[in-house]
Amino acid sequence: MSQVSATRRLGLPTLAALFALLVAAFVNIRLFGGSLNDLIERVANTADSASILFVNLLVGLSVGLFVWQLSWSALRVVLTVIVALLFGFLFTMSFNLDAANQYIQGAFEVRVLSEAAPPEGDADLAYGEEKGGEFNKPGVRNPLREAEYTFLGSANDVVSVLAYAANRRSTVNLEVSLRDAQGAELASANSVSEAQLARFGDVLRFRNPNDAVIEDFTLPADGLYTVHVRPEPLTTPIILAESFSATRFAYETFLLGALGRVNRWAVWIQDATTLIFVGLAIAIVFRARQFSLGAEGQLYFGALISGVLALNLGTFSPWLVIPVAILSAMTAGFLWGLLPGMLKAYLGANELVSTLMLNTVAIRFYELILTFELKPPTAGYIASAPFPANGQLPPLVAETQVSIAIFMAMAAVLLVWLLIERTPLGYEIRMVGSNAKFAAYGGVNTRRTIMLAMAVSGIVAGLAGAHLSMGIHRMLIINISLGLAFEGVVVALLARNNPLVIPFTALLYAYLRAGAQFMERDANVSFEIVRIIQAIIILLITAEALAAFFQVQRAAKRSAVSPSTDAPQKEAGAHV
Repeated sequence: MSQVSATRRLGLPTLAALFALLVAAFVNIRLFGGSLNDLIERVANTADSASILFVNLLVGLSVGLFVWQLSWSALRVVLTVIVALLFGFLFTMSFNLDAANQYIQGAFEVRVLSEAAPPEGDADLAYGEEKGGEFNKPGVRNPLREAEYTFLGSANDVVSVLAYAANRRSTVNLEVSLRDAQGAELASANSVSEAQLARFGDVLRFRNPNDAVIEDFTLPADGLYTVHVRPEPLTTPIILAESFSATRFAYETFLLGALGRVNRWAVWIQDATTLIFVGLAIAIVFRARQFSLGAEGQLYFGALISGVLALNLGTFSPWLVIPVAILSAMTAGFLWGLLPGMLKAYLGANELVSTLMLNTVAIRFYELILTFELKPPTAGYIASAPFPANGQLPPLVAETQVSIAIFMAMAAVLLVWLLIERTPLGYEIRMVGSNAKFAAYGGVNTRRTIMLAMAVSGIVAGLAGAHLSMGIHRMLIINISLGLAFEGVVVALLARNNPLVIPFTALLYAYLRAGAQFMERDANVSFEIVRIIQAIIILLITAEALAAFFQVQRAAKRSAVSPSTDAPQKEAGAHV
């Protein structure tokens, strides 16, 4: 039994290490190249490649910690994200149902070719002439849906009728028919062969496979003939196939776009760094079972204080400016977090309401100082002057915002974990989160614990603000966060409020956010698709939490009916 137990204890860390190495290798291969030779060459030719490899190793480490800490629960998190992504795929398909419209819209031209001499008379076309227009032009009240052109022909004239795209942008899928004076159809076509493309290449110069050609038709009699041209009607299979194809391309951009180039990779990493800070801040208060959303205001105060110091102390050594600015941001976050903690602990104020209202106060105060005190008089937009170089977080990768904040995030994860798991305050936070009445009965000062949980949370949120101001924007701007602190709720919930798992969930969520930007840019699909995925994740997590809540309630009722002498349940965690 001891050997089996030892094997199980070693199995999970081994599996976690394997996943860590696989993910780090995958990210590096996608970023630098496929083959081994390409990978080595590109790594050698990329500036600061050692830092990139180090950060990617940390990405792999976060995956390993995720597997190690959550064990089988990690599978539930992954399945939750997969289900949300599938729902997002279906929503994106619904947005792309008009993708097939490219085949019924576009500029076209029609030409009748013959070696015979053109008869004289009044008609739209003569042999060799061309006419055209644009089908289903967007924004037109009565768009052109089909077109007819007449020409005069003689018996036994051999003609070829060409309907083709008028420019490279047009992908209209054409069908053409030739009719006699009575309207009877003589010939029709809805495609073009390679041989016809080669023969009529001077006319079909764009080589569009959706062109249509009636080749070498012999006219039966003298008279007026009509060329009828229109887009091919769309069928349900075509609409669904094009929607699926467009969505697949969008999702390829969404899921792999962040690993296309170093600058795109940097967008992912810098966003994840901020999300690690705000996720940790949210997790601390959630572990105390306090639904505080004050991280946004704490972030703004952290950004403001660090920015003011960076602007005014920029002439001093960075070894002085950066630590002072960061510590000041942490202090500002602590004090702003302490306020709703005191209101909750001593006045019984609802922490959700108080933190949301205090967020508004913090944001408006930030905007007031920025607009009337820090904005240069000659600036055409609301922002401070750029920070001096000594007031910026030094970058790890040149020409990106991936900075030494990576090390700050690593330290924050370790310290928050130590706080929660290895200190008396952390024990009190976990006790209050499990059962506040039981904690008070056991001698825990619940008021003090709640107050300190919110205040300590503010320290990490203030650090996130310093990262945004000194590491990302390198100046103070209006809307510096854009609600980023609220994204920390998803990060913390996915991580089950475990500090060691938060780096993985922050990287995962930042990856989705970054991919959404590139999907919007490359595939013209709205960034809001990530909002849908985020909402589905929250709904799924909430459903799981509700199920656990009802299970606990049923167990409590059974215990009340049939009292047990068992020891109190071990800590239930900090699910919110």
